[in-house]
Amino acid sequence: MATDFERAFMFLRPSRVKFRGSLDLRLRCVLGVLLFQFCSWMAQAQAQAQNPPQPPIPANSYATKTIRIVSGSIPGTSTDIVARLLSPALGERLGQTIIVDNRPGAGGLLALQNIIASKPDGMSLVITAANHSIGAAIRKVTPFDAVGDFTWISTIATYPMVIAVSPNSSIKSMDDLVNYAKQNPGRVSFSSVGIGTAHHLIGEWLNSELGLEMVHIPYKGSPGALVDVLSGQVDVMIDTATFALQQVKQGKLRALAVSAKKPSDDFPGVPTLNQTISGFEYESWIALAGPKGMPAEVVQQINQELRVVLATPEIKKRFADIGAVSAGSTSLDLKQSVEADIVRWKKVIDSRKIPLQ
Repeated sequence: MATDFERAFMFLRPSRVKFRGSLDLRLRCVLGVLLFQFCSWMAQAQAQAQNPPQPPIPANSYATKTIRIVSGSIPGTSTDIVARLLSPALGERLGQTIIVDNRPGAGGLLALQNIIASKPDGMSLVITAANHSIGAAIRKVTPFDAVGDFTWISTIATYPMVIAVSPNSSIKSMDDLVNYAKQNPGRVSFSSVGIGTAHHLIGEWLNSELGLEMVHIPYKGSPGALVDVLSGQVDVMIDTATFALQQVKQGKLRALAVSAKKPSDDFPGVPTLNQTISGFEYESWIALAGPKGMPAEVVQQINQELRVVLATPEIKKRFADIGAVSAGSTSLDLKQSVEADIVRWKKVIDSRKIPLQ
């Protein structure tokens, strides 16, 4: 059976060309050369489509020594993985090696305070996440200005939260969950990875919007919560897409809804929360920031080169593999997003009378 490619060139086959002797041989040679050149051109065009050429690396990078990206989480967590995925390519474009400096502790405060105390020259940056905004909203005292003490550079990735249950649960949809919770106030439980996390506040936001009284059960991490959800000790799991994706793919969890504005390709057939509650949209985020007072030209260069890296097929695929979406932004858009998140979470905290931490 001839391939599509072979069929396209059947008119070149010798059986259709009825020349004899040296003319026939010369014609075959010419056609062979043309066919080889055409195939080479097609291969190059396909390679360029899959890997589009990147803008040239800037000749005058601001970076004069090794760049440090501080992470407030331990190795292996989402922010740490993202930082390590980006560092080689971003370092190449900025002309310097980038190292990831893990400084976990105090809910990420140690890393943030380290950056605040750093020189604002672009050599020390911090990878932070949505818990930055939540912390500013729920702490009794924050030892710095959660927005003003930082230079906001760009969003790196976004990912929705997922509402899920055990595959053995009688709850098959968000409507089932809402109806059951209303009929059984105080008897439906949901998990989180700790008080004051996005997982916790999404659950309380659902309670507030739908008039429910689901009970919050905090855990030290997602694996522990998963065990109790699967055993039936906890009814509902609220977690990030970066954790839930593989559990859903493996059939360990049944996803009821995602918090993204639009349905997620990673969770085919799973509705969004805003289909149950109009306007209920939330995507968690990971972003890059630096100390207050970084020069505008340095911020612009990092932002520009970061967005080049985020647009590459390799990074997009690596992010998709962990349930995240590559998502660069302007410095101003990121800053405004952080401010809006703080306002949003303060409203939820006040309405649900969640004690400040």
